[in-house]
Amino acid sequence: MSQLLTFDCYGTLIDTSPFWNELEKIGLEYGMKQNSLVNVYGNYEDRLMYGEEPFIVYSNIIYKALQYCEMELKVDKLTREYERLIKIHKELLPFPEVKSTLETLKRRGYRTAIMSNSDWRIMNDNLQSLGHDFNLVFLAEDLQAYKPQMSFFRQVQNKIGNESHIHIATGFWWDVVPAKKMNWQRVWVNRHFKKGINDYQPFKEINTLDQLIDYL
Repeated sequence: MSQLLTFDCYGTLIDTSPFWNELEKIGLEYGMKQNSLVNVYGNYEDRLMYGEEPFIVYSNIIYKALQYCEMELKVDKLTREYERLIKIHKELLPFPEVKSTLETLKRRGYRTAIMSNSDWRIMNDNLQSLGHDFNLVFLAEDLQAYKPQMSFFRQVQNKIGNESHIHIATGFWWDVVPAKKMNWQRVWVNRHFKKGINDYQPFKEINTLDQLIDYL
């Protein structure tokens, strides 16, 4: 059987910067200070993902995070921008080298999978943008857990069995750290040239996805 490669999606395959740029634009439209909406939204998105409340699918987290932004920033009717943000998220595009890299991997016989904190309402559109036939798609919506929760990774392991595979991701905390705990092979796509934490070695470090070809 050909080797399986598992990929994080957002930040690894797909560029999420337009989503955050749109959020910043909304904040300015509502008269907020630079970065205030982005910072508060990001904080509440994390709390809703990793708090003690029952699991909430990602598209609903966007709405609830906007509700908390209304409260925290004392802004009315911010939730009316919800569909605008959903639309932006659905229209996100891959990084320039991603599609050709995935095509090369397919030609070379690799099997591919996505592991993402998203849900199907959004992911269906993003998969179309990637234009790649992934063998497997693991979403938080289906697993009822968000990376880096170990439940997510253990469920993926259970589904793929003892097959050896390589996990490729940008998120260090979200992916590289839990993949280390699972004893998976890891490739860190360090697009922003950050300094990795040596405690989680060994991992291969690349800066763009096309560099994965030479590594494999």
